Amino acid sequence: MALYTYHHDAPSITAAGREWVQSCLVRDGSILGAGAISTAANYDALDRYFLQRLDVGSGSFYEKLQAQLEDAPPDARKLMAELLWALFLFPSNITEDTKREGVMQVWGWSGESLDPAHPMLADRMLDGIGSGGMGVNTNRWREIVYLVRLGQSIKALPVDERTGIFADYDRFLAWIETIQESGDRQFRHMLRYFLFPERVERMSSNGDRYKVLQGFGVAPRKETRHWTDRQLDDALLELRRTQEQRYGTADIDFYLEPLRDQWKKPNEPDDSASEEKADTPVVAEPVPAYPRKQGAARNLILYGPPGTGKTWKLQQLFARYTDQPADVDRATWELRLVTRFGWRAVIAAALADLANPAKVTSLEQHGLIKAKAAQRKRSNVRATLWGYLQSHTPLEVATVNVADRRPPFLFTKTEASDWTVLPDWRDGDSEAAELMDLWKAGPGVSARPVARYRVVTFHPSYSYEDFVIGLRPVVVDNSGDTGATGFRMMDGVFKQICAEARANSGKPYALFIDEINRANIAKVFGELITLIEPDKRARYDADGALVGGMEVQLPGTGDEDGDGERFGVPENLDIYGTMNTADRSIALLDVALRRRFEFEEMPPDYKVLQRRIEGVELSRLLQAINERLEFLADRDRLIGHAYFTRVASLEDLRTAFRLQVIPLLQEYFFDDWSRIALVLSARSGGSPFLRAETLDAADVFGSHADIGAQERVRYVLTDSTAWTAETFRSIYDTSAAPD
Repeated sequence: MALYTYHHDAPSITAAGREWVQSCLVRDGSILGAGAISTAANYDALDRYFLQRLDVGSGSFYEKLQAQLEDAPPDARKLMAELLWALFLFPSNITEDTKREGVMQVWGWSGESLDPAHPMLADRMLDGIGSGGMGVNTNRWREIVYLVRLGQSIKALPVDERTGIFADYDRFLAWIETIQESGDRQFRHMLRYFLFPERVERMSSNGDRYKVLQGFGVAPRKETRHWTDRQLDDALLELRRTQEQRYGTADIDFYLEPLRDQWKKPNEPDDSASEEKADTPVVAEPVPAYPRKQGAARNLILYGPPGTGKTWKLQQLFARYTDQPADVDRATWELRLVTRFGWRAVIAAALADLANPAKVTSLEQHGLIKAKAAQRKRSNVRATLWGYLQSHTPLEVATVNVADRRPPFLFTKTEASDWTVLPDWRDGDSEAAELMDLWKAGPGVSARPVARYRVVTFHPSYSYEDFVIGLRPVVVDNSGDTGATGFRMMDGVFKQICAEARANSGKPYALFIDEINRANIAKVFGELITLIEPDKRARYDADGALVGGMEVQLPGTGDEDGDGERFGVPENLDIYGTMNTADRSIALLDVALRRRFEFEEMPPDYKVLQRRIEGVELSRLLQAINERLEFLADRDRLIGHAYFTRVASLEDLRTAFRLQVIPLLQEYFFDDWSRIALVLSARSGGSPFLRAETLDAADVFGSHADIGAQERVRYVLTDSTAWTAETFRSIYDTSAAPD
């Protein structure tokens, strides 16, 4: 049964899906309200007002949907909200807030409000159970079209026949094939999984089905892409049973190691969804239909021994701070876009976009300029615009009275002080040309998620200058083949993400710091150690004035009068870190840091390893080793489950011990092999992994050597090819005799 997901509550969510089927498809009820909502009449109304009035023009999904349903009956609008809820039930690559706000907004068009505390709108229920890929966002309207047609089809049948269809896999497949669809609709697979998880894999599209079957050698993609849903389900079910027998457990998941490595490349996203090209415009995230208080900023450090999945858990948090193409709003997209480009490229692209000569006051109001000003926290950018415009004007332009001019030459000015770009500006500045093309295309065309986070890894050389602000070498004159270099104050990663968060205060941002304890925290954070406290976070009004929290004056940013830049950490920025306790005990952390962060321990998770490898129980093996490590050392120096997650055979286990586990133990015990032998000893005595040999002084130095001790014990690693299943079992099982 494909209900094991490790980090998602698949049983509860699939149960909710089946409840929706019974309440809304079999009967005419409602999953979110009361009364008869899912009726044939309301489905016909959605056909009339939505299907027959499809709008593929500009505007967001919700803007166009509201216009389409303007004349629809209130209950039909409620039905649309419930169809969105059903579509959102499976995908985990859409945040809970985005799902909830979308459903509540559409329901609100009926004239009634929906309680955000409704159990079917809880975070636990909207967490999702698998990535829906990009298709469920960019092709959301197609999925809704499919849902409406599906509803019309089932409502045309008697109730008892509806019941039979959703209770029988064969009857369901025969019926679902009659529903007209455009492309490989994802909801078809989601619904099949909700109804029959005992024989359907947790995959929202056929894309990953093809990859899994090819990766495990069942059949090549060129063959499986012509298979029916039944053929794919049967092949995957047989493959699942084979893997369950191989690992000795039913708790397997093709999206988790070690099965994942068999068919998916590292860092490849899950559920690539349908192969059709997304051609719909961006779907803006709706305005909340209910008052929602911004929660306090979170400072969290995940700590534990190596291999316990700390970095992996951080990666799972990325989705909270990522806007999918269908959910990104224009302001967030603009802000993220200009972050990649400097002022020169932004000014050139904005001026080119205006098409006609313009004065600086008009240029100042362009969207690109305003976004860059917000990102750089500039309230008055006129001087910046004049400086770049004049310095990148050709020397022969007499209307500019500035001697310091440098390539690329992009601008020219008329006698009336109107500015325009030169005809060949694209050749002179490829970055500006790229920005211009992206700006013209808009957020919906690039179909790329927008990340509202930054990731950094600390190391012993990491400094305040890298993290906050400091002098960096820059090219100051690129007129020749080799440009002259100088130094300029440059923002570090922390100051950059703070600027983005401040400019877009309505959305949460995050900074992820891997190995946070490997740097000198006091030096890296400096005066900001105070500003990151949740109650010290800066709050600003619409004009950018501080209305709450604290700001400090950053060193090295002062002007001629000595007034430095005022800087605060926005309240919508979360900070996460990971810490390997084997590198440095948590007790040794700076007290100031400990007081300002929450700490969540991540110990080894033995449940992940509840499987057998040729009779060796991996969870018991690791647990026995860790109990010995805690006895001989401490709980900071355990071994994480990740060292064994990819073990799929006895040879893999031998390799893991020889190349990872034993070298790690050497580091833990500073090459004290006697203690390593104790950790890897059999319960019946002796260690099958290490052999003790006696070195006699007379044999080594000769009979006349006077060196004090006459004997010494050395440990030699035994031949790893001779390590059998009994060898490993002997560590935790008294009845197992080592070879």
